[in-house]
Amino acid sequence: MIISLIYNQNAYTDAISDITGEKVQVCLTKEEALKYLPETEIIVTIGGGNFSVPLDEEMLQAAPSLKWVFSVSAGVEKLPLKELKERGILATNTSGVHAVTIAEYVMGGLLVMSHHYDRYLPLMKEKKWGELISGEDMEGKTILIIGAGHIGSEIGRKAGAFDMQVFGLKRTPCELDGFAGVYSMDKLKEMLPKADYVVMAAPLTQETYHLIGEEEFALMKKEAVFVNIARGDTVEEEALIAALREGRIQGAVLDVFHEEPLPEASPLWELDNVLITPHSSAISKNVIKKIIRMFKESFEKYKKGETLINEL
Repeated sequence: MIISLIYNQNAYTDAISDITGEKVQVCLTKEEALKYLPETEIIVTIGGGNFSVPLDEEMLQAAPSLKWVFSVSAGVEKLPLKELKERGILATNTSGVHAVTIAEYVMGGLLVMSHHYDRYLPLMKEKKWGELISGEDMEGKTILIIGAGHIGSEIGRKAGAFDMQVFGLKRTPCELDGFAGVYSMDKLKEMLPKADYVVMAAPLTQETYHLIGEEEFALMKKEAVFVNIARGDTVEEEALIAALREGRIQGAVLDVFHEEPLPEASPLWELDNVLITPHSSAISKNVIKKIIRMFKESFEKYKKGETLINEL
């Protein structure tokens, strides 16, 4: 049996049923999942964020036949990877699949913030011509990408097409096409003052939890735009709010938050130098097609006892 623990994105279920020849049972609560877990061989879930029923120890104990956990997300901070490994259960993610879509989101967000396109939308609704607003060209600007992995590398490639100077930080530095330099994470404070755009693209780990806080925002240029497409907890949200409110940075493009959905009481909603989206930067029709294709390829390998794509 195959079950899906995903709350809202069940675009995968019909395709996975066609691939496997089995019906995918969608479980929207832990209690519902516990009914089916004793016979479950494959779980489809989202390993990061708050988009699926959390997979916990009780659920693993109830699933003696479980062989494979397939995460449709690249992030897997919500998966009990240690326990899965101890039980000999395969876990895979879709690392690399979302790179183009997220990179396009970042470029779109930077265009909005640099040229203030968002200010014209209310005027358009009111059929007002409005005053001309002078923007800032992205050409020649410096972008710092924190987490130059699959997604960060693609962001850098697209930033290069805008003739930006691209720098990256990653745990293991290496040369990347289009990057002027890629350095270890301990160079963060050294690089922040040089960047016009700072993009957080690192996975959430113990090392990256609250990586960006009051001290880091103080090091950024007053004209800097901060972008977070990683996880909300990579940033101290109160420090971010203070930096935006006090004009210590120019603005922010935020797709992820400490609490999701973002509470109505959050001060972020009241700021006019923020672009807020509902953790949607990785979502597109093409991404869903790529994920389904990856599942199909991995399922063929699974049946043959071969190594799956993106085993964790």
